[in-house]
Amino acid sequence: MTFRPARFTDIQRSGPPTTANGLEWTVRLSAQPPEEWLAFFQKDGDGNVSSGARWAVNVQSVELRLSSSPDDLPRTVENIDQRIGRANDDYRHWLSEAHRQSDERRRG
Repeated sequence: MTFRPARFTDIQRSGPPTTANGLEWTVRLSAQPPEEWLAFFQKDGDGNVSSGARWAVNVQSVELRLSSSPDDLPRTVENIDQRIGRANDDYRHWLSEAHRQSDERRRG
């Protein structure tokens, strides 16, 4: 039997944010992210878990729910896009490292 590594397709924002009240927003995602991906998403650019952020994220199904004023929304969406990109990169690296370690264990 040949080992086949798990495949990962980048998570993307699927369209603009929507709101019912102008403060709570929903952003659709292209797929349900793995738990490890979510952990990377919650970290800031320095690798620290965000605290005191102006927006909070909860993932339900394939949506991000966040809080933002309409004036801050463009900056918030840009921040989300950056975090999604960083989480994709970090998750892909983590997955690659897990495969490398698994290969080493099998050879050892």
